[in-house]
Amino acid sequence: MNSKQTTILVIWIVLLINGLSFLALNYYVNNVVLVGAENWVQELVSKKIIEKKIIETNNITDMESTITKTIENTLDSVVSIMITKDIQYYYADPFSNNSYVENKKEKVWGWTGIIINANGYILTNKHVIADPNSTYSVLLKNGDVLLVDKIWKDPVLDLAMLHVINQDSSLAYNLEAAEIIDFQSDVKIWQFVIAIGNALAEYDNSVTLGILSAKGRELESGQNSLYMWLYQTDAAINPGNSGWPLMDIRWQVIGINTAITSQWQWVGFVLPINKQMVDTTLESIKKYWSIKRPHIWIQFTMLNKTMAKQNKLEKYEWALVTAVESNSPGYLAGLRKEDIIMKVGNMTIDNNTTLIQSLYTHSPDDMLTLLVWRDGENKEFKLKLGLR
Repeated sequence: MNSKQTTILVIWIVLLINGLSFLALNYYVNNVVLVGAENWVQELVSKKIIEKKIIETNNITDMESTITKTIENTLDSVVSIMITKDIQYYYADPFSNNSYVENKKEKVWGWTGIIINANGYILTNKHVIADPNSTYSVLLKNGDVLLVDKIWKDPVLDLAMLHVINQDSSLAYNLEAAEIIDFQSDVKIWQFVIAIGNALAEYDNSVTLGILSAKGRELESGQNSLYMWLYQTDAAINPGNSGWPLMDIRWQVIGINTAITSQWQWVGFVLPINKQMVDTTLESIKKYWSIKRPHIWIQFTMLNKTMAKQNKLEKYEWALVTAVESNSPGYLAGLRKEDIIMKVGNMTIDNNTTLIQSLYTHSPDDMLTLLVWRDGENKEFKLKLGLR
């Protein structure tokens, strides 16, 4: 074999070895390395799934713990309101024509209330204490029974304030007052809400959990009560639940359960309350020995998009004045028909904070500044709130 043939043979051997090496490497990559990579990816994905499930479980556990803590921190502030009444029983003597009447004091129903002051003040619904011929008492969570010695009814809202004393007529101190939400705090639609109360007048300390479905609902009522700007919730509310506190999961009371409607499958409606409104209610009781609400004697409607467009306004959640009573606080301050009230003090008027709500966080005789849109510009009017 000459040198040329030898060279060609060596080249072919080298090519053959390289080809076999490439095939071996390709097999290793496809059948060993990639399989290992696939296993590694699967392992990584599994770890991520496990971590996600751990996070989700922790979130659920944290939420459950928060709800439990809310209930624990509020339960001592919730009371059962017991109603007793003299019931007449007629008896006939079977051995004569004589009959007689016997009066017995019996429990006829039970509702719910919330302690809002450590010195014995309890908030509930006005319709809870509607019967003047009944006697009312309060059952605390620890089993103590307190007597109701004073009742004040709100002239406008379905609210009433009770004052309780001990069985020996001594003053009740150091009661566990609930935490009431601040007026400026944001209550959101679709947030979790919790209700606690005396379900069916029999099962005290019943707890239900639900969603806040809507704000600003209105109800028709033949009673002399304002059923406006109500919260709607699916937290179960049954007869006997009137006066239940409705809370957020930060154990702040945001409202008092006030109504249900069987036509809507027992959907519940709640009157929003806030710390400022509760404080002004107590101030009114101390000052006037009754609940007085401020008034400016105007009629108004909430703007809609059409009205806002006509007035060249970007927002439409303000109050349009439709009438002003002569010589009223509103009239004397300078308010006129077709004014648009945008703010009361530092509170912006909108669908969630109505004009009446903002006024009821103040007391009669308070001085306020109203921000008003008139003739294409902002104007301020100072007024002194009247007494309703």
